[in-house]
Amino acid sequence: MVDTLKFRDGKILSWVAVSMLFVLAGCQGSPVYYHQSTQKQVVVLDHREISVLPLGDNRFEAYGGKQGGMSPDLAAQQARQIQAIEKVSGCVVTASEYDPNGDTDRLLLRATVDCSRRIGG
Repeated sequence: MVDTLKFRDGKILSWVAVSMLFVLAGCQGSPVYYHQSTQKQVVVLDHREISVLPLGDNRFEAYGGKQGGMSPDLAAQQARQIQAIEKVSGCVVTASEYDPNGDTDRLLLRATVDCSRRIGG
């Protein structure tokens, strides 16, 4: 009886794990979403990939650009993310923010752009 329960529990846990992967793959805040989205454009700055997604209404998200190490330079990371959004949109970032309820690594930046102020113009 105990061996049967162990097998059944293992099978249930495997099913739950697989189910969670499918759920997370579709969540916008998950890294998988930013690697699989067909809308993304990848910009490489300072040898770091940043996925940029248009959200519509002059809003964009940038995911990634983190530098390795124990204490990464978050200001440089934010500057890379803003630069990536400006490169993709061709517009100037006027406001940006990280999710105040999470994302302590600051991988996901949300920004608003002003396209009346074009980059280089």
